[in-house]
Amino acid sequence: MEKYDSIRRYLIKACDTPLHPLGRLMETLVAVYRMTYVGVGANRRLLLQAVNEIMSYLARIFQLVRFLFPDLPEEGGAIPEPSSDSQDKKDSNCTDNQLESPKPGRVVSSSALLLPVLLPRLYPPLFTLYALEKEREDDVYWECVLRLNKQPDMALLAFLGVVSSTKDACFASATETLQQISTTFTPSDKLQVIQLTFEEITKEVMSSLKDNFLWSMDDLFPVFLYVVLRARIRNLGSEVSLIEDLMDPCVQHGEHGIMFTTLKACYYQIQHEKTT
Repeated sequence: MEKYDSIRRYLIKACDTPLHPLGRLMETLVAVYRMTYVGVGANRRLLLQAVNEIMSYLARIFQLVRFLFPDLPEEGGAIPEPSSDSQDKKDSNCTDNQLESPKPGRVVSSSALLLPVLLPRLYPPLFTLYALEKEREDDVYWECVLRLNKQPDMALLAFLGVVSSTKDACFASATETLQQISTTFTPSDKLQVIQLTFEEITKEVMSSLKDNFLWSMDDLFPVFLYVVLRARIRNLGSEVSLIEDLMDPCVQHGEHGIMFTTLKACYYQIQHEKTT
């Protein structure tokens, strides 16, 4: 794990250094990408090609990185967690017929390693293409957001079906946290913002109830929907599509994947929400 983190830090410094071959390669790729998809190339029909080009960059640069660091596992390989000395001593005292429990580790992927270096440089033209592709859906969503936000807090909470026991909670902190999704570049950072939003919501509810409270999706979804509405994220559909296309496959079926699916469901729910 320590070696993996060293490789990650090395890549960040190398790609920021124009005299380094990786830095020169990065500058060239970014220049070509921008020339292709800025201006006349800013057409929504080119979105799929633009995304596939980034995936191609990731695969090819990852091959170069593995050439520089032969010990780095291939795509999808696992790096086990190093065991501590105390744990090693405990293991040595175990009987031979006792099986060791598998140690958790990190799954190596080109997206997790390289997107933090590559995507911030390509984000403006790429997100412009997403905004053009999702323009109609985002306009419908935004119209609903503006209409629903005319309601005061208690009226909106009641309209969304938030349970009465959680209506007294203040979700301003969660709303401010979710707004940060527009200031991040990589899917992993955006997913981290979503996770922090869920944590803020849970903290607010727990502090207001002051007793044990078990969340269910029936209780959580209306509250999260309220936070999404109050956050007023203008291009939420573009954010959702970018995350979905470029997120690490390793997290799609985990906690982050569930939270992302909830955000995606909120986006579609808002588009079809009717006030009465």
